[in-house]
Amino acid sequence: MNPMYDCVIIGAGPAGLSSALYFGRAKVNVALIEKSAPGGKVITTSVVENYPGVLKTTGADLALVMLQQIKEFKIPTYYTEVLEVIKNDDYFIVKTASEELTAKFVLSATGTINRTLNVPGEMKFMSRGISYCAICDGKLYENKEVLVIGGGNSAFEESLYLAKLCKKVTLIHRTDQYRAQSILVEKVKNTPNIELIPHTTVTSFNGTNRLESVNLKTNEETRELKVDGAFIYIGYLPATAFLKDLNVLNEAGFIEVDGNYQTKVEGLYGVGDCINHPVKQIATAVGDAVCATNIIIKKL
Repeated sequence: MNPMYDCVIIGAGPAGLSSALYFGRAKVNVALIEKSAPGGKVITTSVVENYPGVLKTTGADLALVMLQQIKEFKIPTYYTEVLEVIKNDDYFIVKTASEELTAKFVLSATGTINRTLNVPGEMKFMSRGISYCAICDGKLYENKEVLVIGGGNSAFEESLYLAKLCKKVTLIHRTDQYRAQSILVEKVKNTPNIELIPHTTVTSFNGTNRLESVNLKTNEETRELKVDGAFIYIGYLPATAFLKDLNVLNEAGFIEVDGNYQTKVEGLYGVGDCINHPVKQIATAVGDAVCATNIIIKKL
């Protein structure tokens, strides 16, 4: 078992990296766990233009700068999945797929995972025509026709990004009420190679070895649309399953925290998109992390 850390941060998105930065500057003995790539979901964002102090950048570039900021502190980083967090008297055991860490405090900054449609063919064509990341996979569909599903900022932002690469983008949503910012909706409506179709859902994804078409239902009419790829943006689920036995999650799976970002389990904190927070933005995740980290530093 590894030495006792003052704090283990779970998740290396904007919230986790911000927390690591403040812990590092305070010379706290901290470790960082990330199951995929540093930056989290932000690295899949094609354009970031609402982060204060930054005129315009890509999510990947913003994440890279955040990562560079903590390099000098040489924070131990474990690239593995957290399976369970156990409270043992006055310390925590963090069980991962590869080892166990112990810590006085645990800060969860795990964010969210993509929600799926749960329709026939979706799992079959995952990574074979179906994607959740336009900036990752958009180049595969250069001069081709793609479908985007969703009504929020992500769906509209990524449709605009894909429109620069693809011959045609069809954007569908189940209603004509969009959660996306009005400026994004107007941009999409004014982009010639984007077709916006409301009151429409996918009933199946079709093909042999790769996605070839989708069945769409508009009101009561069903039709087949031939596409080379489909991008799904219908929201997210909190990545918090490893905390299910601690009774700190609400019915939707988000972490319940108090005004100091602490759960009902003393020493266990949550920040960013994985907590029961009304606003889920890079700026709010960073703000959560800075506040919670400074509270923990004072307690240490």
